[in-house]
Amino acid sequence: MDGATGRYTCDELVERSGADAGFVDRLLELGVLAPAEDGTFGPGDVQRVRLVEACDRAGLRAEAIAEAIGAGRLHLGFMDSPQYRWSELRTETFGELADRLGIPFEVIRQSGAVLVNRHLTPEDRTREDDEAIFTIIGLVATMADLDALVRIGRVYVDGLRRVAEAESELFQTYIIGGLMQAGTTYGEALAQSAAMGAQMTPLMEQMVLTLYRRQQERGWTEGIVEGIERALETSDSQAMSTRPPAFVFIDLAGYTALTEEQGDAAGARLAREMNAMVERIVADHAGTPVKWLGDGVMIRFQHAGQAVRATLAMVAAAPAIGLPAHAGVAAGPVVMQDGDYFGRAVNLASRIAGAATAGQTLVTGAVVELADDPGLRFREVGPLDLKGFADRVGVFEARAAG
Repeated sequence: MDGATGRYTCDELVERSGADAGFVDRLLELGVLAPAEDGTFGPGDVQRVRLVEACDRAGLRAEAIAEAIGAGRLHLGFMDSPQYRWSELRTETFGELADRLGIPFEVIRQSGAVLVNRHLTPEDRTREDDEAIFTIIGLVATMADLDALVRIGRVYVDGLRRVAEAESELFQTYIIGGLMQAGTTYGEALAQSAAMGAQMTPLMEQMVLTLYRRQQERGWTEGIVEGIERALETSDSQAMSTRPPAFVFIDLAGYTALTEEQGDAAGARLAREMNAMVERIVADHAGTPVKWLGDGVMIRFQHAGQAVRATLAMVAAAPAIGLPAHAGVAAGPVVMQDGDYFGRAVNLASRIAGAATAGQTLVTGAVVELADDPGLRFREVGPLDLKGFADRVGVFEARAAG
């Protein structure tokens, strides 16, 4: 029967799952797989073959799985749910795909190591969704070098891996775990959570796409505005002064000692409350968290004055969550790469944050000049020797006026 109808012959099941024909026969004999009345199989059977084969390779023998199914302790019927429609294997190889798309195989090989987590050869068979991945890679490869493609691919994969892991934790720990605490068996909880997942998965996928587009809008718009500013700076009719961004590093003072004394759970609670506090205050001052650092965070602001005001508010709010904070603010041109920022201003903000005492916010001279805010006061604390900087750096303590 034609696989395009959604029903597969046994040979097509073997082909689409990538499993050995003997292993599929073994699953049929064990009763893990059962064909329909017409002798065909469905997409869920492809996923079942893959799952049980992976378990079998890991030492969870197919015979033991079959025994658990027969005893009613395990059910794999949930894999017929629509959220388990992961892509299947095709007969086309990566070498053939490269030729058809007009892409050097080396582009597929190097980018594939990151994007599909495999060291590909021209003889390896593609999956149904590989064409979508490598078509765009081929287009971008004509305008960007391969190293840049690999780096941005790593950012995509790492970010989405964290999303997928968080989803798995939600289902395994809280949904399935909650059902089991209520008295259901693991197999029953798995089946019930699969029914819930069938409803939630399309919504979660749409949510991820929506959140991505929101961040895309923010990042792209900022880049476009900066491009317009550069164009106006070189215009004969109008010149604009450059306003470099400001960067903040803020950390909780005494976090390591508290964690050692009270345990990891207390440390995790503090980090969560720190994150919530930072997100609230940063949003009020048009800032963007760049990366979370356990007990601290790196934040970007377009304007130095907003950066200082937000940082003072965060340092003032920190004791209420359990520990004081210390922070550093620097401003200047930076290079953005792979969703992160690099440059002297970033390094300065990190170093002076480390030099600040509990409850203190230190800033560079550039921040003082750029802040232009009558509600702020700056007291010179003198040039400091900072690791990684040949010359001493002029540093000021920031405070709110009055």
